[in-house]
Amino acid sequence: MTTPSGAHANLHYTDHGSGNPVVLVHGVAGGIATSWGNLPERLAEHHRVIAVDNPGSGHSPLPDGPLQLDTLADSIALTAERAGLERYTVVGYSMGSAIAVRHATRHPHRTAALALLAGFAQPDPRLRLALRIWRDLLDVDERLLGRYLLQQSCGPAGLAQLNGTDIDRLAEETAAGLPPGTRRHIDLALRLDVRDDLPRIDAPALVVAASEDILVTPSHSVALAQGIKGSRLVRVPAGHDAPAEQPTAIAAHIHAITH
Repeated sequence: MTTPSGAHANLHYTDHGSGNPVVLVHGVAGGIATSWGNLPERLAEHHRVIAVDNPGSGHSPLPDGPLQLDTLADSIALTAERAGLERYTVVGYSMGSAIAVRHATRHPHRTAALALLAGFAQPDPRLRLALRIWRDLLDVDERLLGRYLLQQSCGPAGLAQLNGTDIDRLAEETAAGLPPGTRRHIDLALRLDVRDDLPRIDAPALVVAASEDILVTPSHSVALAQGIKGSRLVRVPAGHDAPAEQPTAIAAHIHAITH
């Protein structure tokens, strides 16, 4: 399915738990089913958890034209409204952090708090190169793409538990599971820049740096924290798949800023 370019997307979402609400926003080529590991279940022990599929992921339609950050931010707000939420914490992961930041500046009355996990305000040259390689590999070799994504996203501890057969299987599953919106997600990530939004945020903010992340390096999280007045920066020992690798620790940090 497609929607007109620039139209607010009717995003698919799941709804679990009860308590102070949190809205989960994933990043490039992610989705409800693939981005979060056990983090939603951990959060649902104390919170109502709304997880969304961005356009072109999961069960959310892909727009006709390029993805626009403002439209995505507004679509998150409209989806939360559909779910009956007035104020909520927005949890952005990877590129989802930039969506969460823009949501906070466009919908400050709805943003109770922010949690930015392994995120970035603007891609630096290294991340820009990684995204371009990812985009190029979409048309080249599915198995090679899967191996590349595993290498970029998994932390050392996770990779150490895999043998060659495991890596081949996971690489194939990773590449085969990429959503139809992947290329447009990458194109959006390459042109993102929310640095000017950061000083305008007037909500409690948690920034989680994944200390072993080689895709979105911890320096990006440091820059986010420095740009948001009064934010709290924490580090977890994980690669870019931090929500899956450290769900209990991250859930505890998010719970702390919502109370």
